[in-house]
Amino acid sequence: MSLGKLIGVGLGPGDPELITLKGLKALRNADVVFYIASSIKESKVTSFSFEILKQLEVETECLPLVIPMTGKNRETHYQNAFDKIQEELKKDKTVVVASEGDALFYSTFGYILKIAQEANVDCKVIPGIPAFIATGAEGERAVTEGNEALKVIARPESFDEIEEALKQKQTIVVMKMSVLDGWSDFLEKQNRSFFYIERVGTPQQYSTANVQDLKLRTIPYFSLIIIYA
Repeated sequence: MSLGKLIGVGLGPGDPELITLKGLKALRNADVVFYIASSIKESKVTSFSFEILKQLEVETECLPLVIPMTGKNRETHYQNAFDKIQEELKKDKTVVVASEGDALFYSTFGYILKIAQEANVDCKVIPGIPAFIATGAEGERAVTEGNEALKVIARPESFDEIEEALKQKQTIVVMKMSVLDGWSDFLEKQNRSFFYIERVGTPQQYSTANVQDLKLRTIPYFSLIIIYA
């Protein structure tokens, strides 16, 4: 049986103009595009990826792959997503899976890719700009320079984990930081320069380097912080 090709495309952090030319070409040349969605309720799709896709004027059919963000039964959701993709691959189609940020940096596509590779599917990955790189540009400050190290922490279990990392001469990027409360108190204690951003690259983008601005702010899921060395 002839099989099609699977391509993972990173859409970038939110601004549709930040997708690579190669990624945009893949979207427009695909037979079908799947995008990552967290839910579908009453025909309403919740998907950051789809919000970007809608602005790219892609005429290819775009379909959701629902991966709930609860953390429960994730392996089953990944397999179900791949099963939908495979139905199209069996028709000898070129299938693109699009997700925000980079396709393999804390991305759902990475899990789907593993399943596809085990099934001997012809795969290709087109990288995208991750949110923390876009954040460095928005803050107009080098994320790292010279011989400084960089550590990325996602979903930290506690502020102790971050504090321990800060003991080293390195810049810390914390993603999915909304899992912790009390950021303003922690940052005041550390007395380090930082740059906070939420919904980078979208019309709702908000950023600050002033700890006082975070005192009463509710931190959303799509947010991150760079704490400089």
